[in-house]
Amino acid sequence: MDAPNPQPASPNFKPMTLGLAFAGLALTASLTLLFSKLAPEYRVWNLSVIGALALFSAARLGFWQGVVFTAVAIALKDLCLYFTTSWWEPYPLSWVYFTVYVIIGWAALRRSTSTGRVAVTALGASLGFFFVSNFVSWLEQALPYGYSLQGLVDCYVGAIPFFRGTLLGDIAFTGALFSAHLALSRAYFPNERVGATTKAIPDTEENW
Repeated sequence: MDAPNPQPASPNFKPMTLGLAFAGLALTASLTLLFSKLAPEYRVWNLSVIGALALFSAARLGFWQGVVFTAVAIALKDLCLYFTTSWWEPYPLSWVYFTVYVIIGWAALRRSTSTGRVAVTALGASLGFFFVSNFVSWLEQALPYGYSLQGLVDCYVGAIPFFRGTLLGDIAFTGALFSAHLALSRAYFPNERVGATTKAIPDTEENW
């Protein structure tokens, strides 16, 4: 009986992609230390790699790998702030917000190398984070804006200085990670290109 036709299998080990994801973790810790210890007056920038890392790791490594890298990044940031500041308090909902980034990256970008699609996805995720997180903040009355339409508007306006850093980080770091992956996969790591497959070897007597 003839052996069944082999199905293309995606490469499992992606050293270059993993290297970029670990670079994102290192950059997360470095920027946190820089803005909390060396330049605390700039913490309102809210510049972060976490959103970009969530999009990238989910799209290029897989959904659960994206969850793991994002969780480690948030934990790293929290630890760095805990040991270097006196004002930091962990915010559990951030784990939920950034998990949404993972879902978006996995759903929208895992089969795409389009620069425009990456940029629009990063922008959409960042805007979603801004509107949802600040709506929740308004519901919690983290600051006493009041339960009114004007209070909600004031809450969003007050969050704009923080959002500028979030938006800059999401766009810049997402672009950097995906661009680096695209360039390196084309030049040096063809097996890690989006849609790359490896040829399976049929189980016939000649291969035993």
